[in-house]
Amino acid sequence: TGGVTTIRQGSDGASVSDAAVGGSFNCGSAYIQDFWNGWGDANYASDSQINIQNEWDISDWPCFSKYYVTYPLDNVPTGRVIISAVLTMYQTGNSWGGSNPADSYIQVFTVGDPWNASTITWNNAPLAIENISGTWVHAKTTNNWPTYTWDVSRAVAEAYAAGQPLRLALYSADGDYHSGKYFSSSDWQEEKGRPFLSVRWGSACDSSNISCKFSFLPLTIR
Repeated sequence: TGGVTTIRQGSDGASVSDAAVGGSFNCGSAYIQDFWNGWGDANYASDSQINIQNEWDISDWPCFSKYYVTYPLDNVPTGRVIISAVLTMYQTGNSWGGSNPADSYIQVFTVGDPWNASTITWNNAPLAIENISGTWVHAKTTNNWPTYTWDVSRAVAEAYAAGQPLRLALYSADGDYHSGKYFSSSDWQEEKGRPFLSVRWGSACDSSNISCKFSFLPLTIR
């Protein structure tokens, strides 16, 4: 016995906090005259699109960008067992790298410390605890918005058991120039375009649940 709870900003009263840190969607262009002052303390809480980008050339660091998101688990019924959980995001674009932009391997990390969307920056963002999942995200070459998913089952199970919200960070392990991938955030104007968490849960197994019982018949040797 169980069900699926979908958690998305504005849906069923859920309040999802998310924000990019670093260069975000425009490589921190507001600080182009002096990246050394301001870039690391920039906040992008209200941006409707975010960028996830990394690369080998450290001289392009103003474009480096991470994504933080916190999902409340209050809408998941209490006293249940987490069977699986999936994070789904909508890709809106990518950093253009000529005629053949590269794919990106975007990873999900658990985050232990709480943070505030209106104050989080590259400099004060909490460190990751563990790398739990990764997905290849292809370069977007059409007008369609493809969706990408990450398996976050264990992270949700641990947060649920601890009575905590699910705190995640997303970053990439890429080397190519223009490897950034753009996604819509929880501030996207339409609810359908916002990222969401799907949690599949079930009832705990106990002695009163007949499906948990096993009957062993005696083995007769002839």
